[in-house]
Amino acid sequence: MKVIDKQLLFINSDERDRGSSADFHLTLPSHLISCLPHQKMRMVLNDVVIPYTWYNVQETNRSFQITVNGTTHDVLLDLGSFHALQLRDHLNTKLSPYGVTVSFTETSSQFTFVMANPVGVNLLVFGSQGAFRLLGFDKNTSNAFTAGVLKSVKAVSTMFTDALYLHCDLLNSNIDRRAGDGTTFHLSTAFAKIMVNTSPFNNIIFQNVNDDYMLNLLDHRVNQMHFWITTVEHGRITLNDDFSFTMKVEVFEDDEKTLVHQNSGLGELLRMLLLQNHVQNRV
Repeated sequence: MKVIDKQLLFINSDERDRGSSADFHLTLPSHLISCLPHQKMRMVLNDVVIPYTWYNVQETNRSFQITVNGTTHDVLLDLGSFHALQLRDHLNTKLSPYGVTVSFTETSSQFTFVMANPVGVNLLVFGSQGAFRLLGFDKNTSNAFTAGVLKSVKAVSTMFTDALYLHCDLLNSNIDRRAGDGTTFHLSTAFAKIMVNTSPFNNIIFQNVNDDYMLNLLDHRVNQMHFWITTVEHGRITLNDDFSFTMKVEVFEDDEKTLVHQNSGLGELLRMLLLQNHVQNRV
């Protein structure tokens, strides 16, 4: 393979044609990213800069249910960023109508829920999505109060996600299980995994040093692109700020294939010359 042309494509989600900062579409002039019929193109992710300013309580992880004396109530946490002690105070506000107080043990990083005058069946219930990680429980569980007391079964996690996937609608050969129904692996639109390796309100800076994240383009011209960000569980995320990244576009030719094609043409020309000479000699 011989790379014959390179260009850098600087993308900022703020320059989108439509969508949001976490899910946007771009329209490019048709002549900018193109190649000749005998050539191919690929895109390589160079770098990403994402402000770590998103809320750790979002639409997808704010809900749970409380059952008090056999009656179930929906609870919604407020959207925002909370550390564990702030979340404890917020839970006290949300659960006080049900006679529940919440304390937090820093050494174990767990909440303890205490219900005054418990009667009948009393539970905290979590689905496949919602606040189970924030409160220190497993998904799809019903957790019963014992003598009016319930403690988190694991350490609480106030991180919304520990990594992000950058997705693109351009075809690639990457695979992951969550791309489909979760039962087996499927081709994935995710082509870059970006680790959340800094504290909130700093920039997450990703540098692709080995061209690991590459898209081989099937078309000879690209003028529409769709990019979106998800958590590693392919969950939706709402970003509070725009982000930017750089793509390297390479145009390349297959030297071996070109050589074979040229040799085939020379061989055909030699065959025609030999046939002509043969006919002339016979005459």
